Amino acid sequence: MGKSGRFAALFLSAALVFSCTACSGGSGQSSQAASSQQAAGSGSSAESGKVYKIGIVQLLEHDALDNAYKGFVDGLKAKGYEDGKNIEIDYENAQNEQANCVTIASKFANGGYDLILAIATPAAQAAANATSTIPILVTAVTDPADAKLVKSNDKPGTNVTGTSDLTPVKEQIDMIKELVPDVKTVGLMYCSSETNSVYQIGLA
Repeated sequence: MGKSGRFAALFLSAALVFSCTACSGGSGQSSQAASSQQAAGSGSSAESGKVYKIGIVQLLEHDALDNAYKGFVDGLKAKGYEDGKNIEIDYENAQNEQANCVTIASKFANGGYDLILAIATPAAQAAANATSTIPILVTAVTDPADAKLVKSNDKPGTNVTGTSDLTPVKEQIDMIKELVPDVKTVGLMYCSSETNSVYQIGLA
């Protein structure tokens, strides 16, 4: 899983893998299969006439999360995939309620969707708990492995892949030391009820 994603390419390959593995339940191999079929995926929807159904669950309205959604849609459009033409996008905002994430994820899991994009950790966890067969892309997740979305960040081993927004904590501290060599104490603000925030504090 990378820190900077090419979601359009991931979508193309994930959709191909889904079509090959849905019947056999082989979604656990999607990461490896996606790599080998990525090049072949470009333009496949237009050629086959299939309209892919994509469910997007976003935790809440927030500039960073909104931009993640916009970037995904723009990336697909750049690859020739447009909502209302050769893809159908169902966007749902959970209004920062975990129960809503679960309800939305369940709807996607049982609604014949080809792909799920989950924006933010709670949304991603709800999606991963809802299905082990539909390919899931995640973004705005600090540590997918720590969130138990994947077996490891290097080799997901599940139907989940995507990008991490983990900040370079060590590099930031090194920069502080370089800019202020005599620094003794650094104050860190974080949210103790937010798993991603607690995780990054631990890295400091």
